[in-house]
Amino acid sequence: MKYYNSGVMPGKIILVIDDDKNIHAALRALLTGAGHQVVSALDAMQGVMMTRQSRPDLVVLDINMPAGGGVSVYERLRALSGTFQIPILIYTAVPLDEVRAKIPEASDTFLLAKPASLDELKAAIARFLPD
Repeated sequence: MKYYNSGVMPGKIILVIDDDKNIHAALRALLTGAGHQVVSALDAMQGVMMTRQSRPDLVVLDINMPAGGGVSVYERLRALSGTFQIPILIYTAVPLDEVRAKIPEASDTFLLAKPASLDELKAAIARFLPD
């Protein structure tokens, strides 16, 4: 990883909200390798709290997880004045048709099915964080 002389890491802040530690590790490797900072939350409640605290440039959100689930996180983030504009990449093993019935894709929301290739993940992230 490269650091500026000021000691501040370049890149964007990305919050990963997922209860699967393997997903966290894979996304952390991918994103830090691209120069981004990664913040993690392991359940829905922690995810909302971490979004409000860290003000990320992107949230990567799972749907099936403890303490409320991803749909409730999405709804809360879209309802809060400080977080409604943050782009959300929904990365889930739930069939996308089921997710679309609850969360419509929009310019600030994108759905990606697990598992995805590195190229698919990079392309999805690049929608919100272009080089």
